[in-house]
Amino acid sequence: QEKVMVPGSQYHNRGMLLALDTASGEEVWRWTDKVGGRDFMDRVLSREQLNRKCNLAIYRENNRFCAVNLDNGTTLWKDKRKGTSHSADIQIVGDHYYYSYELKKNGVWAQVLMRGDIHSTDHEELIELPIERIQLFGDAYGALYISHVYAENGSTKAFIPYAENLNLYKSQEFSSHISYNISSKTYDFEKVRLPDTLSLTVITRPVKIRDKMIVSAGDFIYGVNRHNGKLIWTRKEFAGKLSNGRLMTAGYKNRLFAANHNGSRRLTMELDPDTGKTLWIDAGNGGSINRVMYFLNDVLYFVSRGDGRLYAYDINTGKMLWRLRSDDDESFTMMQVRKAEAPGETDMLVACTWKNAYRFKPAR
Repeated sequence: QEKVMVPGSQYHNRGMLLALDTASGEEVWRWTDKVGGRDFMDRVLSREQLNRKCNLAIYRENNRFCAVNLDNGTTLWKDKRKGTSHSADIQIVGDHYYYSYELKKNGVWAQVLMRGDIHSTDHEELIELPIERIQLFGDAYGALYISHVYAENGSTKAFIPYAENLNLYKSQEFSSHISYNISSKTYDFEKVRLPDTLSLTVITRPVKIRDKMIVSAGDFIYGVNRHNGKLIWTRKEFAGKLSNGRLMTAGYKNRLFAANHNGSRRLTMELDPDTGKTLWIDAGNGGSINRVMYFLNDVLYFVSRGDGRLYAYDINTGKMLWRLRSDDDESFTMMQVRKAEAPGETDMLVACTWKNAYRFKPAR
């Protein structure tokens, strides 16, 4: 039976996960487990859906973790751990999952990359970030952002962006990155610092396109050589206050796309990953898109937090194909797409409001 997983209501059984039959929309099962006496609120669906492998999904909120069997909606394991984090990032690579975390060491929060076994509660610290002790702020000298972990030539590697506190009272911090070979426990390159003094730094997982990592940091986007960390190009999209915008980035077929995550400007665009220059741009979306952009058959989809609509763009022309409002007069809160992989399946586009889930015919 083909299923799609969607979040439950924010008002009743908050955080529950529903499995719906993709043909009829009828409920197959629901998961309402709690970890540490609390539920997972809106964390039950990963923003990037990198938290799933086959019939298993890993969910987290702060220091509470669990694994769910997606065949029947049962909890495989759950765990509450020492440490803390404001992130909900989970990335599964092979039989492990990776996440950013903070552990108290000598009275100060250390920023560490962690690895867990998807089949059990086993977990371990991989690397503590080499953060310079410039300014102590809230018992921390800096912050670890979402890493990009990937397999290459038989090794597992992590491209890790992080920040070092310069003067947070003036909203200033340094943005740095390293590349760490998890398999050999060696650095591909040690700390490389980006040239600008930033605030509100890395907001999305770095995008890997061929030999580059694209780093979105505040109102800047950087193209970085992922083998040696050297800066290739810089793009600053918004002038003035950071509230003017922050760009989310996404990769598809070795192409680079960006859209404004927050702020007053409404931008959707394709950039040249080798230079950062604009290939096409449209200013007609609802603004403030959700953290994830989805792709299916050369169409870009996303939900706008600005007007609550579902958008579709032809990536080859930059033309907006449509924007949809829900039938229940509620804003769309999330969406997902899935490419048909088995005989009898069809491409799927599902979007949810807080009241209902809808399945739409893809733009093509």
